[in-house]
Amino acid sequence: MKKVILAFILGLSLSTISVVAISLCNAKDIEYTSKDTTWDVDTVEDALNDLYKNKGSNTYDSCNNVAKPNLGTGEKLIPIILSDDGKATVVSENDPSWYDYCEKKWANAVILSDSADAQKYQVGSEINDADIESYFVWIPKYQYQLWNVKVNGLNSVGALKQAHSINIIFDTTNTTDISGESCETPMKSGEIGSCSNGEYMTHPAFISFGVDGFWVGKFVTGYNGTTSNYNVNDSSKLIVKPDVYLWRNSTVRNMFEAAYNYERDLDSHMMKNTEWGAVAYLSHSQYGIDREININNNSTYKTGYSALADHYQSVFPGVYGEGTNYNTLWNTENGYRASTTGNITGVYDMSGCTWEYMAAYRSGTYGGSTFNKATLEDQYDSKYYDSYNASSTVTTYQYMILGDATGEMGPFKSFEDTDNTYRYHNSWYADWSNFIHSTSPWFLRGGLSGYGVLLGQFAFAEWTGKVYEGGGSRLVLAPAK
Repeated sequence: MKKVILAFILGLSLSTISVVAISLCNAKDIEYTSKDTTWDVDTVEDALNDLYKNKGSNTYDSCNNVAKPNLGTGEKLIPIILSDDGKATVVSENDPSWYDYCEKKWANAVILSDSADAQKYQVGSEINDADIESYFVWIPKYQYQLWNVKVNGLNSVGALKQAHSINIIFDTTNTTDISGESCETPMKSGEIGSCSNGEYMTHPAFISFGVDGFWVGKFVTGYNGTTSNYNVNDSSKLIVKPDVYLWRNSTVRNMFEAAYNYERDLDSHMMKNTEWGAVAYLSHSQYGIDREININNNSTYKTGYSALADHYQSVFPGVYGEGTNYNTLWNTENGYRASTTGNITGVYDMSGCTWEYMAAYRSGTYGGSTFNKATLEDQYDSKYYDSYNASSTVTTYQYMILGDATGEMGPFKSFEDTDNTYRYHNSWYADWSNFIHSTSPWFLRGGLSGYGVLLGQFAFAEWTGKVYEGGGSRLVLAPAK
């Protein structure tokens, strides 16, 4: 009986596994061996099944496939290693100590301010904080295992708090349809294509830009100016730093255009709902904190803070304020709890601090954003925004885009919170869950500092797109391959 050893398959991208296996395996029986583990299977299909079932375990080293961070052109992004107290040291992009996603150590980089002398910062140099304009974190391309593909809107039954670790495998190649194992990413609101629960799917955030990863602002976007002129779109004033006042009180259009013009060489743009979902899902996997992120309950809209105790997230409204009786900064043991990794290398402000407007809206409905069809769809490539079904209402969770961390967080319930108000909640930590609708067509993520139990990286809500005191945004960079 002829047998073919397929151990080398582990070094191949998942999309090519089927092609290689079919071309090499003509016999009925296949033996798959990896380290001290052996699987005996009868067909190529069974071999593929075993590979998918075991990815993410010690039989499939997903970390070998982590996409190398793309620093883009122009030498703007400088790779750094952060010490536990937040000091940034320049590192070579080829230094193996730069990142290790299996150890929850995500790659970080900075952009220096225009006034900084970039020449003085060579490998091994510690960067003066005053010279840093913005911090970014690399989110490498991955596939995730689907668990709640078919969503039927508001559900009056089903237990809450059904959060689980999201199975993720890093890979730079898009999945294709292999029945029962993987599916082609649908990409559109309300569509699931051939996808089924248990299958793996490439996250849409990477497909829309055709990249192997993207850089997300480590903190919600700040503004280097006075609080009296927030409602502008001056990209030269944008900063991404801890312990600064965030940029708020602006329209969606202003934030969108400022983000777009921030670093054109690096394809900068305003964060989309699907990109938020990509960060949130990675956070709730073996490569991230794998639980709900702690709230930034700073009452003055400052970035990079973390509430002192878990009980601040147990009720609504929560406890919020400023000072050591309420919160600590990002570079402390308590501060790490507000990071997507549970350490200083992750992304902050994904729970609390402010509601973050997403570049994601109800198709054909622009609200108070000051956008219209001519200034949005006709002017910008569709990769810069997520467009949702024009019939969306507050509970049409089935109009999700798979991967955006909305509909997949069900089932959903309406129940009374401790302030005697009924709200919609999802099953992942009972986070607030309002879908966009005709009068509030733009997605919000993150949440205000005092919202307590309603918030987390899986909370989502809606607003008009107009100037909003509690509305900020986040930068993303997607340099081309």
